Amino acid sequence: MAKREYEWFLEPQDSYTNEVISKNVGEENFSGDVVCADGQRRNLWQCPSGLLAMLWRSRNNLDIRFRIFGREGNGKIRNCTFLFKSGSGGRRKKLKRKSHRQGRYKKQKRRNHAKF
Repeated sequence: MAKREYEWFLEPQDSYTNEVISKNVGEENFSGDVVCADGQRRNLWQCPSGLLAMLWRSRNNLDIRFRIFGREGNGKIRNCTFLFKSGSGGRRKKLKRKSHRQGRYKKQKRRNHAKF
């Protein structure tokens, strides 16, 4: 089975992020006015996967905002930001809610005793 090849692209959401990405990626990797799978035209920066992972991990510290797009082989460029977000938060809430319905978490009775 052939190994799948992916290309990664970043779409900055503000001018500061655009500046940070351009300094890290280089001007030669800028792709202006690219048509994506959803039909919209975007200004994207092609980015190696290692740099992409580093920028994603440090996005809060650097105060940068961007979306991630990917292309498999010669396919269409698609939004892939959801692949990098952790989905465990929703799962935890769902499990807790389910456990609560099963009666694992019992409410404590309130006692209204007058204290003198």
